[in-house]
Amino acid sequence: MLEFALLAPVFFLMISGLLEFVLYQFKINALNYVTYEAARNLQTGEVALSADPVAAFEDEVCRTAGVLLDCNAIVFDVRAYDQISDIQFPEVVFDEDGNPTNFVFQLGDANEYSAVRASLAHNFVTPFMSELFQIGPDLPAIVSSYAIVRNEPWN
Repeated sequence: MLEFALLAPVFFLMISGLLEFVLYQFKINALNYVTYEAARNLQTGEVALSADPVAAFEDEVCRTAGVLLDCNAIVFDVRAYDQISDIQFPEVVFDEDGNPTNFVFQLGDANEYSAVRASLAHNFVTPFMSELFQIGPDLPAIVSSYAIVRNEPWN
């Protein structure tokens, strides 16, 4: 009984840390997939040719995100460029909640390049996880993803 009382907290802390790390890795992979699908919808013109491009983009993102990823928490930065050599993202500025403040939604035309950057905040619950990821106290871990596509010549 005494051994269990001494080892149980350490065991449960390790298990909760492992589960949270798996959840964090899942968010990374899921955000990569959602960003890829969002960029593909821009590439094919499905979003640009719709009546409300922003709503169409958000609908596709929520459909792709599924039930385990909160699509309303994902923030996108969509920019259009004429040449691939012109592509550059400005440095992200975050507020105290981990939300980017300088993201824009700029759709490109046919044959332009669409660069998509996505950001998602993840708050660790397990003690010491923030220290393991070298994040300050009470700050979220920022999961990010990028995709660049050349838009098809839609008409």
